[in-house]
Amino acid sequence: MKNMIFRELTIADHESAHNLWYSTSGVCNCDKCMSADTVENLQKYLTRNPGMSFTALDGERLVGTVLAGHDGRNGMIYRLTVAEDCRERGIGRRLVELSLDALKANGINNVKIFVLNGNEEGNAFWEKLGFMDFSAKASSRYIEM
Repeated sequence: MKNMIFRELTIADHESAHNLWYSTSGVCNCDKCMSADTVENLQKYLTRNPGMSFTALDGERLVGTVLAGHDGRNGMIYRLTVAEDCRERGIGRRLVELSLDALKANGINNVKIFVLNGNEEGNAFWEKLGFMDFSAKASSRYIEM
């Protein structure tokens, strides 16, 4: 992590982030998720949640992302993704720390995550960071636009 640069994620990162999300195991890459991750939707999310989402750069290469935001009561972390050849270097942990600090600075002390069923590596990572499984079912529905 010696030369790693961590900075706020911007809309200019969309293409690289999108490519990372859809080429990494353990991250939802179904057609519905892909259609939700448009430039416009990312811009709306970043505008609504300024200073809470971050990226990790190894030189010019984007190797990690995290999206974070809140609804005024609960924080949410999405799209924590680290390139598979860059894992086990503390990148994911640092991205989460940056987002948790930003949420805390906004008065948010309850943070939720979504981990895909069967993502054992992801579940183990989150447990190491103190997140606990409370076995709630999360469902989603896409609304035609």
